[in-house]
Amino acid sequence: MNRQEFTDSYRQWYRPVLIYACTLTGDRAAAEDLVQSAFLKALLSYWGDRGELRFWLMRVLRNEWISHCRKNAPLVPDELPEVPGGVEPLAALLETEGQRRVYSALETLPLRYRDVLLQSTLLGLSDGEIACIHSITEENVRQIRARARKRLKEKLKEGEP
Repeated sequence: MNRQEFTDSYRQWYRPVLIYACTLTGDRAAAEDLVQSAFLKALLSYWGDRGELRFWLMRVLRNEWISHCRKNAPLVPDELPEVPGGVEPLAALLETEGQRRVYSALETLPLRYRDVLLQSTLLGLSDGEIACIHSITEENVRQIRARARKRLKEKLKEGEP
């Protein structure tokens, strides 16, 4: 991969990957560190025969997150820092109230549901790629995504005025 291809991929995927990382860490600064590390490692270890860069990047990002959690050095602080105006770090990324509502509902989902749903919708990974990341079957990916969507719809209905 040449420099221009990497730059284009970085510009295209930075924001969606950052949003996903924020759902893992709960802290924008930690998420940015995780994303930078994942992009660097993905670039150093990516060969074209591994499929699309976004798939490889998600695999590296998830493995980085798991490694940090296993080392008992979680990226999530005990308390999130206050942001001016009292807005949570990820909420500052999201621009509209509708997006904030969806994010709040998304936060209530179990981690595996969130992962599969975000990897599918936000990052556009295929069922096969998601299955490979999580070491599960494609059928299991479809079941998890369907359950996640159902729960998300229920949570959004609960929040309606």
